[in-house]
Amino acid sequence: MSATDIPPLTPSARRGLLAAYAVARNARDLLFYDLVVQRRAKQAPYPHLLTLASYWLGACGNQKVPAKKFNNGSITSIIKDAEADASNGVITLLIEMSDRNAPDATYLDHEQRTSRHLAKGEKEGSGASAHVFISSLPQKDFPNSYLALIEAVPSISVQKIQSTLNSIIKHACEIDKEAFTYQKPGGVKRDVPYQPHIALGGYPSDQFIHDLEHGKIQGMTLVSPVVKAPLGQSPYLKLESHSLKVRVSKDLPQGQRWQTLFREAHMNKDEFPTARISVQPEKDGRSFSVDLDADTGNIIGESYVKTRRVGNIDPPIANNSPDAIVPQFKRRAVEVLLKERSV
Repeated sequence: MSATDIPPLTPSARRGLLAAYAVARNARDLLFYDLVVQRRAKQAPYPHLLTLASYWLGACGNQKVPAKKFNNGSITSIIKDAEADASNGVITLLIEMSDRNAPDATYLDHEQRTSRHLAKGEKEGSGASAHVFISSLPQKDFPNSYLALIEAVPSISVQKIQSTLNSIIKHACEIDKEAFTYQKPGGVKRDVPYQPHIALGGYPSDQFIHDLEHGKIQGMTLVSPVVKAPLGQSPYLKLESHSLKVRVSKDLPQGQRWQTLFREAHMNKDEFPTARISVQPEKDGRSFSVDLDADTGNIIGESYVKTRRVGNIDPPIANNSPDAIVPQFKRRAVEVLLKERSV
């Protein structure tokens, strides 16, 4: 078995294996991501991660910072615990999520043929939490990109983690209009407020490259977002995106497929920031689509993301939603982060 990736499997089997691993008491999976600091105002500076992290640290235990709401408020998330390790240059966050739509928990003892059901309260939701370990030192040659390792928890998507962190930044900017400002060149010098944000892009796994190089590529679609532009005269129809389909020749040589596809997507990144690749990993198998950031080649989402297994956690993690960062897990995860980051 590779030290980096789970051995080659079909995509559906691999996703199922990841889910099974993620809930083990003595073993967890770490997903590899670039946390990229971004801003929409092109003339504004990029804040350092530590500046953004100060708001995340301050949100921990602060009831004045609202929980992030999903699904009309039936799912909520907060930062339950946070630590800054200046000596190693690592920020650790524990993202906690509550799902009111989830069923009550049940525990079974088949030797005694008994069951025990735990009912939720009126405002309670099923709890789960995920650790996020972030390097506070930028990656070499990429000053606004920081390595992040995210604990794989089936009920907590990376997109929800990203939204939670960005909602805290947004809240800070609403409270303090001068939290982030810049001055436009020329004219009257005045401070202009802006709102930075972060994006999480997954590292392509060895399995992803293997399936591209040895499977059947069914095509690539370059996608450009449209900010809900009107379609004709109808007030009920809005354009949300437009795309360009790319036919991929079956004669594209193995060993050159990934670099060829990424190179072409990267050349068109300004107009089409997302590339969607459809691949059939095995003969007569199910096709699978993966969205990529055309600028970096990072994966958008969780499928096919590089994974590292952390086993033999001792003592085991007691439950799905610990109230604090688990020190024995943190120690092992930080070891991986320090070894893998490029600074």
